[in-house]
Amino acid sequence: MKIALVSEHANPLPAHKGEPTDGESVHLSCLARQLARLGHRVTVYTRCNDPELAERARMGRGVTVEPLTAGPRRPLEESEYAEHTADFATALTGMLDADVPDVVHAFGWSSGLAAMVAARDSGHDIPITQSFHSLNVSEQRAGLPRRPDRVRLEAALAQNAGSVLVNSADQRFELARMGVPRGHVSVVPYGVDAEHFSVEGGAHGPWQNRRSASDQQLRIIAVTDLGVHGGADALIDTMARVPEGELVIVGGPDSDHLAIDPDARRLELRAKEVGVDGRVTLTGAVDRKELPRLLRSADVFVSAASYDPYGGAVLEAMACGLPVVARAVGSVTGAMLDGTTGVLLRSSRPDSLARALRQLAGDSTRRTACGIAAADRAASRFGWPRVASETVRAYTRLLPVEVDLPLAAGDDAH
Repeated sequence: MKIALVSEHANPLPAHKGEPTDGESVHLSCLARQLARLGHRVTVYTRCNDPELAERARMGRGVTVEPLTAGPRRPLEESEYAEHTADFATALTGMLDADVPDVVHAFGWSSGLAAMVAARDSGHDIPITQSFHSLNVSEQRAGLPRRPDRVRLEAALAQNAGSVLVNSADQRFELARMGVPRGHVSVVPYGVDAEHFSVEGGAHGPWQNRRSASDQQLRIIAVTDLGVHGGADALIDTMARVPEGELVIVGGPDSDHLAIDPDARRLELRAKEVGVDGRVTLTGAVDRKELPRLLRSADVFVSAASYDPYGGAVLEAMACGLPVVARAVGSVTGAMLDGTTGVLLRSSRPDSLARALRQLAGDSTRRTACGIAAADRAASRFGWPRVASETVRAYTRLLPVEVDLPLAAGDDAH
């Protein structure tokens, strides 16, 4: 099957060395590679946001990335998206006309709009699958900006696409409230690379071993944005109530730029105000190749984000065998099993977080059991091979019967 993945603002090929780090780009990169491993031919169409990535590139066997010129060759703010989506749709129309795919899969509202226009204008009857990594109605509930035009577009795109894929049952519920039939929407979760993020392997640098004696501090780790919606402020306040713990916060700019980052400076000041600056460490951004080792050095993973449409950091911690304490928001609610892989909380109030962390600090058997269950659930339910296979099943429901598909493992050819 020829698959066109359309993502106007996420790019699976980062401008710098390493792997993509934002949730959308990680999803795009991992899904494209796994679809190719299943035998499909994949082309990723993205807006050129860097002059160094202006030409077609291969991202591995079976995957091609086509950067399309539409507006300035730099990342855009969300307020700029609509200004350049028409140009992106025009460029995409020519590409789809020259190389007609069996299915188009659009990620996000602006990509969906461009894909709808391009499929229509190309003159070919190309089925479209629409994914929403995030819905504005969900963002509003978390205190993020209200964008009424985007809400209307997301509803219209969901109703007019051949099928809709969402990351969580929460998103399917939100779409149902917007008038999209439940049968039109499939939940295909965000995935995790369970070979890279695993319980096997060493720990990282100065944090070599997990807590092994009763007089050692519980090592708590969070991977989050340092902004006000990432939950780091609540985590620092929590540490005043967990005297037996130390907190490592991963995220933000690289370590060389932490000193001038306003969010990092705000958090460091907050830690001093509540008297926990000696037990809180900001690492800055960590290369994804090194992140599993850092995760394995901790005892517990914690998330206090007000909104998490991906749940990727939680899944990666689970895959590394960490019990998780997290606020029940977005995709986190589907990733975790409360009481089995960790603790789900209705809010990120410091007293609630502290209570859950103190209970885990005093019960090493429970921590171990939750960590084992978390690793098993992450690998068995959220591995990218399974996510890709479920995505392909959604595609096939839109295809005419004469389209030839690669056989999945275990299928018989008769």
